[in-house]
Amino acid sequence: MKKLVFLLTIVFLFFSCGSPQQNPPANLISEDLMSEIIFDIILISSAKGINKQLLQNNIENPLNYIYRSYGIDSLNFAQSNDYYTRYPARYNLIYDKVKARLKSKKNYYNAILDEQKRVKDSVRRSHQNQIDTIKIKQDKSNLTRKPFPLSKKGYPLPK
Repeated sequence: MKKLVFLLTIVFLFFSCGSPQQNPPANLISEDLMSEIIFDIILISSAKGINKQLLQNNIENPLNYIYRSYGIDSLNFAQSNDYYTRYPARYNLIYDKVKARLKSKKNYYNAILDEQKRVKDSVRRSHQNQIDTIKIKQDKSNLTRKPFPLSKKGYPLPK
């Protein structure tokens, strides 16, 4: 009898530990929209780390701003997020989209910074070339002048 109770307890525990299929919430956010929302949340949280005061001056509550811009509320986001976290493969797909978008934005802004640096270096080189040509002209004019006659002591003679 003890063995039967022990066996039933193990079987019961085995079936109770399985993850039950959760029904999606009534207003589930699509995976694409969820990736866009998470992307914006990541940007906002990064902006807080860089210049929190500037962010607070422009946006009163950043998360509420994101929710309003996508036409959702915090409960809707929380329910959808909870649903997707129960399915790691789907959630990884969402985060893969976010990572790809972050990488593309990073490449885009790095290209802009590289172009600005290239223009700045070009202007600096151009300016340096102008200075060099002026100096060369001055050196040439100094070479073509007749030197002043010097006295025996090395001073120029008066005219």
